[in-house]
Amino acid sequence: MRKVKAAVVILLAFFSGVIANTVFRIEKPAESFTTASVAELPVPELKVIKRYPSHINLKNLPVNERKKRFIELLVPLIREANREVLAERKFILRVKGKKNLSEEEKKRLEFLMRKYRAKSIKELLLKVNTVPVSLILAQGAIESGWGTSRFFTEANNIFGIYSFKGNRCLKARGSNACLKVYDNLYSSVKDYIYNLNVGWAYRKFRELRARGADIFTLAESLELYSTKKKEYVELVKNVVKKNHLERFDEPELASNSFSSIR
Repeated sequence: MRKVKAAVVILLAFFSGVIANTVFRIEKPAESFTTASVAELPVPELKVIKRYPSHINLKNLPVNERKKRFIELLVPLIREANREVLAERKFILRVKGKKNLSEEEKKRLEFLMRKYRAKSIKELLLKVNTVPVSLILAQGAIESGWGTSRFFTEANNIFGIYSFKGNRCLKARGSNACLKVYDNLYSSVKDYIYNLNVGWAYRKFRELRARGADIFTLAESLELYSTKKKEYVELVKNVVKKNHLERFDEPELASNSFSSIR
C-alpha cells in the first residue's frame, strides 16, 4: 500500500507543473541553456497538428530529452503560425498593384491595415512577415527554461509576454508583474510573432528582416526584449549556436527581400 501511495504522489507531482518563480521572466545564465547540446539528436518527425498542446510540463525530464520534447512541441506550431502570416503577406503582394479591388479584397486589406497598425502598403509589408524558427525556439527556450517555467506550465506563456488591460494574466510571485494567459501554446506562438511584427521596440528587427539579414544579425536587434539587453542578445545567439537550431529554418518560410516592399 505504501508503494502505491508513493507512486501516486510522484505522478501528481509530475503532472501538476507548479514551479516556483519569483521573477516575471526566466533569465538564467547562458550555461543553464547551452550546457547540453541537442545537435546529435535527429530532427524530430513533425506531424500535422490535430489538437494544440496546452499546460505541458517538461521539468522532470533529463536535459537532452527535455530539449528534444520542447523542440518537437514547438516546431510544428511555429511553422503553422508562420504559414498563416505568409498567407496574409501573399495576399497583400497580390493586391498591392491592382487598380480595382473587389469588395472582399478591400475589406480584407482594411482589416490587415488595422490589425498590423499600418498606414501604407509599404509599412504593412514591412510588418507582415515570418520569423525564423530558430530564433523563436531560442527565445522560447530562454524565456520558459525549455518548458519548465511556471508561466509555461500554468499559463501556456512561452515567451514571457506581459498582460495588458483586459487580458487574463498570471501574477508573478513577489512582483507586481502579470503575464498573459493563453488557451494553448499555439496562441502564445502567434502572439509572439505578432508582437515582433507590430511592437515599436522591434522596428530595427523588421528592417533587418526585410533586407534578408541572417539569424544572428536579427538577434542583435532584440536588445529591448529583456532588461539585460546585450547580455540577452548574446544568450539568444549562444542557444541557437549550441543547439544548431538553424537546421529547423525552412527556405519556403524565409523572409522576402526588401525589394518586394518598395
